[in-house]
Amino acid sequence: MDNHFSQQKIEDLRAEMVLLFEACNNFTDHAVVKISQELDKLLNEYSGRLAKRSR
Repeated sequence: MDNHFSQQKIEDLRAEMVLLFEACNNFTDHAVVKISQELDKLLNEYSGRLAKRSR
């Protein structure tokens, strides 16, 4: 996963999460939580890759 792809995927998921939240106005809605968890996983992976490259 290259840097540009990761950043784009992060932004896409974040935008999707915001739209889902705005549609249901509930942070604990199953769909919002699921996408939030996917975003967390991707952010952790991306952060790990950046940390490895800076060593």
